[in-house]
Amino acid sequence: MPKAPTQPDVLVLGSHPASYFAAMLLREDPKLSVLHAPIPGEETPDRLVFINPDFFDLHKALAPLKKKLDLQPVYGVRFLANESSVSSEYVGKSIVGYVGAFKQVQDAMLQLAKKEKVMMAEADAIHIDRLDESGAHVRVGEKAIHPKLILLGGNLPEPQLKMLGAAETWEQGVLHRYTYLMLNGEKWVEESAKPMMPMSLDLKGQLCWGWLLRGPHSVQVCVEQPLEAVGRMSPEQLLDHWIDVLVRHGELKTPKQPDVSQAVSIDLPLSGALNQEGVANRTLLVGPAGGFYTACAEDIYPNCWSAIFAADVAKKALKEQHLQDYIQIYRQKWGTTLGDYLRGPQQNLRFLLPLVYRNPVMTTRLAEAILSGKSVVR
Repeated sequence: MPKAPTQPDVLVLGSHPASYFAAMLLREDPKLSVLHAPIPGEETPDRLVFINPDFFDLHKALAPLKKKLDLQPVYGVRFLANESSVSSEYVGKSIVGYVGAFKQVQDAMLQLAKKEKVMMAEADAIHIDRLDESGAHVRVGEKAIHPKLILLGGNLPEPQLKMLGAAETWEQGVLHRYTYLMLNGEKWVEESAKPMMPMSLDLKGQLCWGWLLRGPHSVQVCVEQPLEAVGRMSPEQLLDHWIDVLVRHGELKTPKQPDVSQAVSIDLPLSGALNQEGVANRTLLVGPAGGFYTACAEDIYPNCWSAIFAADVAKKALKEQHLQDYIQIYRQKWGTTLGDYLRGPQQNLRFLLPLVYRNPVMTTRLAEAILSGKSVVR
C-alpha cells in the first residue's frame, strides 16, 4: 500500500461506500494526492439494501459490480393496505432494482479505491485542530497532516463538527428510525421467477413505511418511522404489525414466529441534504454526513451520486485561488438533479392512498416516484 503523504490535497473521511467512491474519483486526477481514513468507532451494521439499477451507470468502474455482487433482482412494487383484501401492484417493463448486502457493496467500493491506489490510513483517533487560509490542520492518530480540503462522509463527534463549522445535530423531522429483522434459514417467502417488493405506506394509519426485501440468501423485514413517533409506538411494535400484514396478505410465511426483539435499529437522516447545509469550512459533506438518503430510505445510489458532485467540485476548487468561495457551488450542482430524486413522493399520501389501491395509473405513478424520483402529479 502506498505511503500516506505528509500533505495530501484532500482528506476523505468515513467508511460508507460513498466515501470510498469519492476517494476513488478524486484519485483519478494524477495531480491530486488523496488520503482516506475511516472514522474511529463508526460502525455500520450489515443489512439488505435496495439498489437502483442506475447505480451501476454512475461510473465505468461500477458496471462490473452488477455481476460481481450477489444481487436479487426486483421486478416491481406491491402496495399492501392494512386490510388483507386491499392491495395494488406495479410491474416494471424490466428490472426496477436489486437487493444486496450493504457490507458486500462497502467492501467492493473499498477494493475499487485501493485499485485506484488511494492512500489509506487508520487511526484510533482523528482530531481537527484548526482551519486557516492554507487548509485544515488534522491529526490522524499521531500523524499531523495538512489537507487543503476535506470530504466528510461519516459521523464525526460534535466538537469536530463544530470545528468544521458543520451542523452538530440534524433539524427536527429529518432523522427517521429504520428498524429491520433478518430472517435466515427457513423458507419465508414463496419462490418467484420475478420477485416483487412488498411495501406499506400507512402502517397502523401512521404513514410509517414498511418493506419486505428478498435477498439472495435471506429475507429482511423492515419499517421506518419519524424519530419523533418512536415514543408513541416502539419500532418492535411497528415491525410486529408489519409482519402480521405481510402474513395476512400471503407475502410472508412463518415456519416459526419471528423474534422482533432481535431487530436492529439505525437512525437515518432521510432527505437531510434538503434541510441542512452540505458545505462547511473547507469541507464538503457527502453520503450519510450530507443526508443523501431518499425520503424512501434508499441508501447506496443517492449517497454515491453525491460523491460524484463533490469530487467534481473538489477537483476544480483546488485550482482556484479562493477555495472556500468555489466549493459553495456544490449545493447548486447536486440540487438541480439529485434534489428531486431525494424528495420522493411529496404529495399528501393520506389523501392519495385510497387512489393508489383503486387506480392503476396512480399505483404506477407512486411506484415510479419511489423508484426513480418522478413526480406523482404529471
